[in-house]
Amino acid sequence: MKRIIFFLIGIVLTVNLFSQDTLTKNYWTDGTACNIAKHRWELGLFTASRVGITSKLELSAHPLMFLIMPQVKIKVGWGEYSGFRLATEHGLFYPTQFMRLVATKGTGGLISPEFTIPQMFAFSNRVLVSYRPFFRALLTVHAGIAFAVKFGPLDRRTTIDLPVIYPRLAVFYNEPEFDAGIDFRGKFIPRFGWLFNVENFVVAGTEQNYFLENKGVLVYTSKKESLRIEAGYKLCFGRYPSDPQWHLLPVVDLVFGIGR
Repeated sequence: MKRIIFFLIGIVLTVNLFSQDTLTKNYWTDGTACNIAKHRWELGLFTASRVGITSKLELSAHPLMFLIMPQVKIKVGWGEYSGFRLATEHGLFYPTQFMRLVATKGTGGLISPEFTIPQMFAFSNRVLVSYRPFFRALLTVHAGIAFAVKFGPLDRRTTIDLPVIYPRLAVFYNEPEFDAGIDFRGKFIPRFGWLFNVENFVVAGTEQNYFLENKGVLVYTSKKESLRIEAGYKLCFGRYPSDPQWHLLPVVDLVFGIGR
């Protein structure tokens, strides 16, 4: 009986050690408390790209959107404690140029050109905690807060009532904005896995204060982790200034990895 008990303990320890290795090496770092490896690049087609500055510091931005709607984030890893990995994320968001570009009549016009869009920035801070609930899986919870700085009045009639866009601009009309969510990812087999996350946004000072985004995708990762392919859905709910709305959107993304 004792031999059986020791045998089972050995299996558990072996699995735990192996999953500790996969925690940092076999999962892409976006949305988790794990940091990208030093000098590794992850270049997203539709999502933000990131680079490892050090083993505990990474920088992310969207190359294509940077010229019209820059958003830069820095993630700082604080280590692992009793199996829980901790990180903080700090961001700067500048939407003025984008909103001025779409303040026009005709095709591409989302805001009436009669309104003036002031210079404005949003600062965000988020805490992320990741944990392995079982073999080949990683669960992350996060919570954060964002504040806006405006150099002039912003008319409330300039809101862009579209999924994904509105929750990220709502902080400029009512602040602060709080966010909280979970990210659950793992692998069925070495190259194929899943990602499921839920993100909630709550804006202070208004009845149109709640927004939800749920993303579910299947994931393929190449053998050398140089390519990641995602395909699935994004379900959005929001209390927009006009009325509450649901949206179901397709999700497809390619992420190229450079370096190990």
